[in-house]
Order: sequence, then structure tokens, then C-alpha cells
Amino acid sequence: MSNMVYLMCSLPSLTFGQVPPISLAEFFDDAKKHLSSKHVKRLESVDLQNINASKARGGLKRAEAMFNEVQHDISEIRTARRQNRIPNISRLPKAINNGNPLEREKHIMKHLWEELDTVEAGKTFTLTEVLVYKLKLQILSRLNSFDTERGAQILESVVNPDIRKEG
Repeated sequence: MSNMVYLMCSLPSLTFGQVPPISLAEFFDDAKKHLSSKHVKRLESVDLQNINASKARGGLKRAEAMFNEVQHDISEIRTARRQNRIPNISRLPKAINNGNPLEREKHIMKHLWEELDTVEAGKTFTLTEVLVYKLKLQILSRLNSFDTERGAQILESVVNPDIRKEG
């Protein structure tokens, strides 16, 4: 337990929208020093793109359900756009429909962040808190990876295949 306390106290705080103050690699290095091999293995299995909390209890099970509902809503938004209808979403705020894809993605990330806040509430110095920290760090890393100029180049290469041949 004292190692978990030390780990959480030594990590920099995370704020939505900031540049990640620590890399995922640095986070894992610190975690490996202070957590048991069982906890490190669990930490490695949790990922923003694939939350599988089947072996978890409490908060992480709620996080898995929440992420599944968000993924369902994202799928519904895409289907509704193809069918030119209003999406029937249950987890994401209705305002998520507005804006360009980049803005929608940022809103989704903000929503996930806020949901993770509720998962870790009252879970001080627990493995759940460490797992949520990792997920939040992944959100910050993803947000920080958005590059409008590079995204426009990729879009142009998809829309105009001749550009791909030139590059």
C-alpha cells in the first residue's frame, strides 16, 4: 500500500487539455518500480482503445460499461450521418453532434475525462486510481497528437489519390 501512495504522490497532476507532463513510457517506468508484478500486469491490460474490466470490480467495471456505451453512441452517430437522420445517443451529450469531426473528438475526450473523474472519486491510493491515471494520460496524449496541418494532408491524400503518388 505504501508503494501505491508513493507512486500516486510522485506523479504530476493531470488537467484536461494540457500537454502531458509525463510520457506513457515514463509513467510505466515509475509504476513498475512501485507496483507488484500483478498490478503492473493489470495496468498493462487497461488501454483507452480496449478497456476490458472483466477481472475488475467496482469502478473499473463502471468505466468499461461507460466506454462501451460511448463506443455505441459514436457508432450510432456515424450510422445516423450516413442515413441522414438524427442519432439516438444515450451516453454522450446531444451537443456532441455539432461541429467538425475534430471538435467532436475533443468533446468526446472531455466527456470521457469527466466520466473517469466519477470512477476515481473516493478511490484514493488504490489500483483504480492508478488505472484511471493511465487512461487520463492516454487521453492527454491523444489530444496532444492532433495536428490540424498533418490531418489536412492525410485527408487530402485520401480524397485526392494523385497526391499520395507524388508524396
